[in-house]
Order: sequence, then structure tokens, then C-alpha cells
Amino acid sequence: MRAATIARARIWRVRLPLRMVYVSSMYVMRESTRTLIALETGDGLVGVGEAHGTEDVFRQVESLAGGLLGTDPVDRRGFQQRFARSVFDNRMGRMGWSAAAGVEMAMWDLVGRRAGVPVWGLLGGRDRGPVDLVCPLPAVIIDQPVSRREVARLFADPARVEPVVAYAVDHARRFGFRSFKYKSAAVSADFDVAMMTALRAALPEARLRFDPNAGYPPAQAIALCRRLEPLGLEFYEDPTDDQDGLARLRAELTTPVATNMAIIQIDQLAAARRRPPVDVVLADLYMWGGFLRFRTMVDAATQSGFEVAIHSLFETGIGTAANLHLAAAFGGIVRANDSGLHVLGHDVVGPGLDIVGGAMAVPAGSGLGVSLEPAALKGLVIEEREIRS
Repeated sequence: MRAATIARARIWRVRLPLRMVYVSSMYVMRESTRTLIALETGDGLVGVGEAHGTEDVFRQVESLAGGLLGTDPVDRRGFQQRFARSVFDNRMGRMGWSAAAGVEMAMWDLVGRRAGVPVWGLLGGRDRGPVDLVCPLPAVIIDQPVSRREVARLFADPARVEPVVAYAVDHARRFGFRSFKYKSAAVSADFDVAMMTALRAALPEARLRFDPNAGYPPAQAIALCRRLEPLGLEFYEDPTDDQDGLARLRAELTTPVATNMAIIQIDQLAAARRRPPVDVVLADLYMWGGFLRFRTMVDAATQSGFEVAIHSLFETGIGTAANLHLAAAFGGIVRANDSGLHVLGHDVVGPGLDIVGGAMAVPAGSGLGVSLEPAALKGLVIEEREIRS
């Protein structure tokens, strides 16, 4: 086996505590599970990646990483083609794309480290300053996870607005955030209007996003967003479901509309081009299946008249670094990156990913510019695998 080929893979499934109970229309969660990947070549060079942390993703990552033993990490396209030549070939849906993205990420990191080039450079980008970040805001502030039924009852109490506003103001002060995303639970339109109105009053210069994760039917979403129009929000993110519902809403409003849910694979762009449902494709590296497919998406989306921005949730420093490299790689990405790294109670990479003035610098150095710290995994690992040639 040649020294530059992949000789070993290590995979960890980890449970990461959050600093808050995250409540949205989809989740009530106090932890994030992630799959961490380390690919090592015969001469000891290590590249790292990250994917979602479900058991299915972990198993798929194990299979994909095992299939790379003895191969050259430069052949990222070959890897992607073996996994899925087309959307039809991926039989695991977005979890399959996530697994492929995490493994491919480690390959890009290896190639960059070998060449002494950052990932954004491999993608044809340019050196740029710090990337603005978006601070996620929970639908309500609670101390412990509760059932969905109990969560729904909370929105009858208007006093629940103020703690979320105080959280946003505190994070603006501590981290300098200038962009915020409110994660509505889509339970009460009146509560959502009161929340966004209070956030605008407390943060008059901030860029505010409203995201109920497609929780409202089209007619209700249109009526709600009409009430939000005077607030000058940055955009509505998935206020309702599917391209048809979003297109109906967009046609009646002036605030831009974004989606992370209705355009998540390349074949969906064709329908979107015929009847635009959004202004912004809020693209997630994991849903798009990795850097190569993300680059294809950017080309197709921008040629179709859509703006591209970067979606994220609670990735570790590895996934966060990958998103920073994406922002540097594509000049058309100008909006703040989603980011939840500061919400994690623990990270798995060394220091350096600091938020200053609401922004984070793209890691310096080759590859992703971050390294997995084995000692940081203590107490976090649910299961792990090692695969050798």
C-alpha cells in the first residue's frame, strides 16, 4: 500500500450537551449527536470530517469509510460516484447524503493537508475576513425538556416572550451577534408576532430571521407573515411547506423567502426555476452530500437566479470549520452563516474558533485548519469503530 493512500479509519458517535434546551417546531432537545470521522494515510497524515449522529448515519459512515481503505483521497469524485451516481442511487435520503458528506469532508481535509492548501483554496475561493454568524433563538426558554403537548401550552403565556428577548440581547452583548434566527414552534401566530415585534424593538439594527420549519399551512403562513412585514426581517425561512406553498406566500409578500427544506437536492432546482418559491437557497452541506455536490448546487442555483446562504445547526468545530470554508470558497455567499457552536457545552477541536464581533475567522492552515482532540472525547462517546487495511 502506498504511503499516501488511506490505511485506517476511526469513527466515533458522540453525544454533545447543549447549553440550553432547544425548542422549535421540530425538536425539544438538550443534546446533539454527531458522527466524527478520522481518515489516516499510510504515512500518518490524518483528515477529519463530521456527519449527523443517528445510528443509521454512523453505520453508513462505517461502510463508506471501510470502502476507502487502500484508495487515494484525491479521488473524491470517484468516491461520490460509487456512493450515488444520481439522486436515485441514494437509498437513505438525507441521512445518506450526510454520511457521504462527512466522509468526503475528511478526504478534502487530507488532500488540503497534503498539498498545504486550505479547503477554500481547493474549491477556488479567496482569502477573506471573518464570516458573520447567526445566533439561533429557541421558541421558548425552559429549564428541562418537556413533551410536545406541554410545550404547546407555554405559548398561551405572553410572559414567555421576554426571556427569549433577554437571551438574544445577552448574546448580542457577549458575542457581538448582529444576526438572529427565531426558531418558532408554529403553535401560535399571535405569540410569534409578539416575539418578533419584541426582538425588533430590543435589537433595532439586527438582521432577524423567522423560521417555523414549515409548521404553518400556506394560508396561515401568509396571514402571519403579512403581520410581520413592517418589521423588516432579513427573510422568512420555510414559513410553510413545499415549493407550491412557498411560491404562493412569496407572490404576496415583499420580504425575501428562504428555504432549507423545499430545495435540498439538485433535481428540485428545475421545478423551483419555473415557479420560484424562494429568493434564497439556505443550503446545508450535509443535505447536499458534501463539497463536490455543494459546488454543483451553487453553480446551478446562481444560474437559476437564486442566492445561496449556508444552513447549520449544532455541528462541532469540524463542521463549523467546513461551513466557514464554504463561505470563503464562494464569493456569492454574503449572508451570515448559521452556527450553533457556541451553544455546545463541549467541543472536540482545539481552541481558535472564537466569535468576535458576531463573526468567526476562517481557520488558518491547510485542509480544514482544525484537528480532532482525542482527550476532548472523554465522556462523549456513545460508540466507536476502527477499521484498518
